[in-house]
Amino acid sequence: MERKFSVDELRRRLEPALRPAEPPTVEEVLEQVSRHGVLRGPVDWVFPAWITYIEYATRRIAEAFQLTEEERRQLFHFRDTLKRLLLEAQRQVKEKLASIYNAIADGTYRMEGNRLYAPDGTWMHIAKVAAPRIAIHGVTAKAHFPDILKLPREKLELLQLGWRASDEGEMRGRPFMGTTQPWQVLAWVATRYGALRVRIASANLTREGVSVAVHLRANSWRQRWSKAEATDLVANYFKRGEWTPLLTMWLGDGKAERKKALHGKYKLVVAAKEPWRLGSSIGTYEALVATGKEAFERLGESAGAYGVLLDLLKAHKWIDVKLATDDGFRAAFKLNTEKRGIDVLREAFGQNGEIPTEQFSHAEDGPRRGAVVVAGVVMYLYLVSGRGGSLLAEYFTRDVGKALAAAGRLESAGLRPNVVRSGPNYVVYIATADLLKLAEGDEAVRRAIALYLAEKAKNGTPRQREIAEKILKRHPPFFPSNSYRFLEIDISAR
Repeated sequence: MERKFSVDELRRRLEPALRPAEPPTVEEVLEQVSRHGVLRGPVDWVFPAWITYIEYATRRIAEAFQLTEEERRQLFHFRDTLKRLLLEAQRQVKEKLASIYNAIADGTYRMEGNRLYAPDGTWMHIAKVAAPRIAIHGVTAKAHFPDILKLPREKLELLQLGWRASDEGEMRGRPFMGTTQPWQVLAWVATRYGALRVRIASANLTREGVSVAVHLRANSWRQRWSKAEATDLVANYFKRGEWTPLLTMWLGDGKAERKKALHGKYKLVVAAKEPWRLGSSIGTYEALVATGKEAFERLGESAGAYGVLLDLLKAHKWIDVKLATDDGFRAAFKLNTEKRGIDVLREAFGQNGEIPTEQFSHAEDGPRRGAVVVAGVVMYLYLVSGRGGSLLAEYFTRDVGKALAAAGRLESAGLRPNVVRSGPNYVVYIATADLLKLAEGDEAVRRAIALYLAEKAKNGTPRQREIAEKILKRHPPFFPSNSYRFLEIDISAR
């Protein structure tokens, strides 16, 4: 089903994308890659984060693999080429997003089909289910990646086969990869080494800011298989006990279910256009290939030297394999992740520490609709469109002291906040139950929530309208139907 993004939602996404950001640290970049695979955040954080990751990974590759001087030269030239392209793309994306934002703020934009145009001709693709995106033009170069794995041809082809059955495409008869995951760039080019054409293709507008799409074409290789042929071959190898192609197919299109793995529920699920080719169909485009801990053990064992690369890349799906197969690794991981984010931060930084006392606000980011003031903390309402749907109030900051202080103030008001990381930010949030509790005794909060929900019910995406209407109807003491109609009139007049 096609999804239309409202102009209000675009503005809401553009604000964090254009927010000033401090340089990323290696630690926070690796945390994002190992948990989510993708880097998301403000433009001034995401592109430097990609550069930080590429610098880290290529240095680790040079340390971990036996390379000749020529191979080291090729590796670092690849690194420098990608860094240069990312810097060029950052400048272009920032200018284009600023132009789009100003056009929306000034009301000077125009819509033509699936595009929103600014007066200077800058445009954004916004129509389909995928995130809105800005195309990046002319940021491309040639590069060369060395053969770091030095695998026998038979083993290398098995790895190539799995990538072709999943994320790998074809361009002008050559293997092609488009990805927003920095680890996947290096994991793929290691199996398609040689001459490359590299392009920074687009920036996708997400809730946290932007993500970066990188396209690569392997000019030293010919594409040998169609997608269907590759899937059939992966299935045939799997039936004969050869798991290597399934490993890279799962790295591409496998369903990452870390929570289930942490709780001993082991399922290898792979997205496929024709799932019956690979295993049991459990959805329109999902195949259940294998179950049980042994399945992940076989998958991990099949990697061989490729597993060394996946380890140093901190690939999030490979970490899921280790969580399923390494009891010590899983125990340590659970110890660090099963606590609430606010509790982990307090252990790391202290209960009080250097906590500022000034008013918490987003004045530096400019005013936005949907603001509520809770215990002196200016927070912004947000509809979560996951299963069931819910309403949150959030406060964003780069400063851990401010995050803990804001959480402390909310706790002092009898609420139960939590703190999570989102790109370079700490996000302090309270859930629907706390917001309704506040609405009982605070007319300003109740009206702000009602206005926000009524606006989403009228102008939001189909999913936002559904959630907003459900909350409004479920809590008539706070949002009676007659006041709902007046709120709609209020919104249309604003």
